[in-house]
Amino acid sequence: MPGDQELASSPSKAPLGGLAARLRSLASKPGRMFLSLQKRLRSSSGRPDRASGKDQMATMARKAGKVLLSGGRRIALSLRYHARPKTLNKDYKRFLHLAQEIGYDRPVEKLFFVPTKGYVCLDKLTIDSPNRIFGHDYHPIHRLSFNWAMAQIPDRLSGFTFVDFGAGKGRALLLAAQHPFHRIIGVEFAAELHDDATMNIAQFPRSLMKCRDIDCLLMDAADFPIPESKGVFLFNDSFDQNVLETILARITSSYRANPRRIYLVFVRPLKARVLDHLMERAVIFEPIYHSKSEKLRMQILSPEQVQIFRTLI
Repeated sequence: MPGDQELASSPSKAPLGGLAARLRSLASKPGRMFLSLQKRLRSSSGRPDRASGKDQMATMARKAGKVLLSGGRRIALSLRYHARPKTLNKDYKRFLHLAQEIGYDRPVEKLFFVPTKGYVCLDKLTIDSPNRIFGHDYHPIHRLSFNWAMAQIPDRLSGFTFVDFGAGKGRALLLAAQHPFHRIIGVEFAAELHDDATMNIAQFPRSLMKCRDIDCLLMDAADFPIPESKGVFLFNDSFDQNVLETILARITSSYRANPRRIYLVFVRPLKARVLDHLMERAVIFEPIYHSKSEKLRMQILSPEQVQIFRTLI
C-alpha cells in the first residue's frame, strides 16, 4: 500500500466478541475444575480418604482463585481498552455493520441468487491482471449508504450512466437498477466475483428494476473506457491509490474532450487529505457539501464514510 494511504479497517463479523468470550471463559473455569475434581474422586477405588479429598478440594480452590484473579485482571484490562474513545468508535462501527447486515440489507439480500454479504479474500480468486497486488478484498456496500448517496445527487438520474468500479457480486449494480439510470455497468477483474454478479443480474426480479440495461464486464478497472454520457461512478474501496489515480486520469481526459456532469461516489474512501489532494490535482471536481443534519444522520446510522464529488459543469 502507498505510504500516505490510510484505509478504513475491515469490520469484525462478531462485534465485541473478544470481551464476551473472556467473560464466558472466566465464568465457566471454576465449574469445570469442580466437575474434574468430582470425576477424580468417583473414579478412585473404594471409599475416598476424607483427608485426601479435603487436600484436593483445597488445591482446587486455590487454583480456582488464581483463575478468577487472573481472569479478573484480563477483563479489567479489556474493559479499559474498550473504554478508549478510539476503541469505542471502532466497536460502534462494528455494531453498525452487523445491524445494517441483519436489518436494512436483509430484504434485498433475499432477492439475490448468489449471496452478496460477507468478505472474500482476493488470494482465493482467479485474477488475470498486473493490478492484482493493488486490489482489496471483496466487501459489499450497505444499502443505506448507497441509497443515501443517490439521494445526495441533485440531478435526475434518468440521463446518467452508472458505473461500479469493482462490482464484486453485483449488489451495488442491482441497487442502482432500482433507480432510473439510463445504463448500468459493472467492472470486475476477479472471474468468480464476475460470474456471481452475472448470475445475480440474470436472476433478479425484473419487476423491481427501473433500469434493465445492466451488464458486468470482466476486466481491469484501469483499462475501462469511460462512457461519453453523464455518469455516476462508484468507488467502494476496491483498490489502492495507484489504480484510482489511473482511473481519475482517464475520467479527467474524457471530461476535457466532452465536458459533462460526472459524479464520483467514494465509500470507505482514502484518508480525507489524500482524496482531497487527488481531487485538487484533477482540477475539474468539487465536493458536494451535506447539511449538518444529514452528516449527523449518517454518522449515527451508517458504519461507512461516504464522500461525493462532481465536475464543475
